[in-house]
Amino acid sequence: MYPRIEVRLTSWQRQRLQQLRDRPPTARVGKRAVCLLLSADGVPDQLIAQATGLAPNSLTRIRRRWNERGMAALKDAPRSGRPPKVNPAYRQELKDALRRGPLAYGYVFTTWSIARLNAHLQRVTGVRICNDWLRQLAHAEGFVYRRPKHTLKGKRDERAYRRAQRKLGRLKEGL
Repeated sequence: MYPRIEVRLTSWQRQRLQQLRDRPPTARVGKRAVCLLLSADGVPDQLIAQATGLAPNSLTRIRRRWNERGMAALKDAPRSGRPPKVNPAYRQELKDALRRGPLAYGYVFTTWSIARLNAHLQRVTGVRICNDWLRQLAHAEGFVYRRPKHTLKGKRDERAYRRAQRKLGRLKEGL
């Protein structure tokens, strides 16, 4: 068993931790806030571990970091790894392409498919991602991907169309 490190909170710290517990920026920050609040109240480690899902050694580490750094201990440390391919410039290019449509870029088709959009974005940005990820990004930006509905609206003689609709209605009534 790990030795219990004591946590003392000022009224301002307690209030701030309660705010972070109620509206955490990330789940990890919320769990750390709960751990510190319960630790300051003297709740046993076993109950804190059940409430947060954290291991006992994690509770000790959170308390130690709190005593060393204070509020700064709640932040996540930078994580190693490859930086994401999709950066803000890529997202902006995606939004522009979806808003303008393929005709604005000189393509002969009128609607984007995910594969065509991906090929266009790769040509423009040099970044290639899978179609499923692109579909999720487009959805996250508020765009919906559906099959186009092909109609003749705008290409037909509207007056003749309405005349034919009326005539068809009269024929149906006469049956």
